[in-house]
Amino acid sequence: MFFIFGYNKKPVGRETRSIRKNGLSVNAVVTVYKTYIELFFIPLIPLGKRYSIYIPHTDEYYEQGFRSTIPEEYMEVCKDVGRLY
Repeated sequence: MFFIFGYNKKPVGRETRSIRKNGLSVNAVVTVYKTYIELFFIPLIPLGKRYSIYIPHTDEYYEQGFRSTIPEEYMEVCKDVGRLY
């Protein structure tokens, strides 16, 4: 038998939030992803939420993953957006 298993993340929401950066109030784009284990491209097992944040003012991009982390002050903003999705 031949099975196609996979790990995939799908974006479920995107919002713009105002954050403090170097004493200034700048906008940040927060994206919420849901991660799944898939079988034949059908999501079966939800694994949780992951976040990414992009700050266009300073061109910074952070993504939560296996090797990368988001700074703690930005993680609170991401979790706040994640509660909506």
